[in-house]
Amino acid sequence: MPSDLPRNTEGLSGGKNILMVLSTNIFPPDGRVEREARDLIRDGHKVFLMARRGPGQAKQEDADGVHVIRVWLPFQKTKAVADFIYFFFQRYFIFFQILAAKRKYKIDALHVHDLPYAFATTLAGKILRIPVVFDMHEYFTVMLKMSFEAKVYRKFKPFAFILLGLLRIEEKIACRWATKVIIVAEEHIERVRSLGVAGENIVVVTNTEDIDHFGGFAIGESLLKEFKDEFVILYVGAFSPHRGLDTAVGAMPAVLKEIPNARLLLVGDGNNRAEIEQLTEQMGLCEKVTFTGQQPFEKLPTYIKLCTVGVIPHISTPHIETTMPNKIFQFMMLGKPVIVSSTKPMVRIVNDAECGLVFEVQNPQSLAETIIQFQDKQMCRRLGENGKRAVHDRYNWQLTVKALLQLYREM
Repeated sequence: MPSDLPRNTEGLSGGKNILMVLSTNIFPPDGRVEREARDLIRDGHKVFLMARRGPGQAKQEDADGVHVIRVWLPFQKTKAVADFIYFFFQRYFIFFQILAAKRKYKIDALHVHDLPYAFATTLAGKILRIPVVFDMHEYFTVMLKMSFEAKVYRKFKPFAFILLGLLRIEEKIACRWATKVIIVAEEHIERVRSLGVAGENIVVVTNTEDIDHFGGFAIGESLLKEFKDEFVILYVGAFSPHRGLDTAVGAMPAVLKEIPNARLLLVGDGNNRAEIEQLTEQMGLCEKVTFTGQQPFEKLPTYIKLCTVGVIPHISTPHIETTMPNKIFQFMMLGKPVIVSSTKPMVRIVNDAECGLVFEVQNPQSLAETIIQFQDKQMCRRLGENGKRAVHDRYNWQLTVKALLQLYREM
């Protein structure tokens, strides 16, 4: 579904060498970083990216025009140990690698994605006297606190108090040292202002989808046929305590009473997947709840195409109330109605676009009653078309990215 929206391809005569610093383990993929990098390159900049090195990845390589510099981390096979080393030691030493990259590649600006590397990156920016953009994908400390509730991490909870305290201090410092702070939802503005950031230095770049890129993937006909006779309720994304997947599973008995051919399809993986699988088994739902595991990004449009309705059952936390999941725009773009929990950012989008329905957060019965309404095929089509139209008109990356490009032009 290529767009007819104009691309920002005019470029700059004085493009910058931008070093992005990414706290995730693997790149690619990272949808948000890839979208930003693609358009910064189109706008005349050269993008370098420093990230942790995953198993089997090269130390350096070019990936879709981005020069990727990967940092080795020991004990990769032992995740808990690797995470401990990363949070308490390695993420500070990235400072020296940033200084080295500045000299080697003549870096003009730093762009740090998320909190773990933010302190080291903004400190480097101060010393090097170059601008730093702090791109806050998440309310990270709350998200991390929730992760310690997952069974796999509970034994490390004694470290959580120390780590979260450190990160909260670092966040305040990084926000004040950064030249600009990017957030993904309007609902996050007040909290970031409370950290000492002036309103004019906060830029909203929300998690909309790139119409041209996402619409360019082929649809897998065999997968469509596999589920063609079922009422598919689709979740795509990470598995973690704040995602509300227990609510989705808990809604299924009531749904199946009204819609016998219903299936909950869970596409993704994460640190509480085992708990959700155990809940599914305890409720006797193994035949009606399918776990696909992590899937290639290019297969995501096919999964969306085969579903009846997309569900985003996130629970209400300060993290969820200040972020925006990319998947809502992916469902909308492909003409699928959405069911969202009563969290402010998603309710704002659903109400504005009239593209879905809202259920009471963490209430399986409310979710079940909402799902059952989608037996009305006419309603499904209407809400799906509304979402598709809203993405074309205003909720797409081609429009969203203008704020990012303008930021670098003015900086």
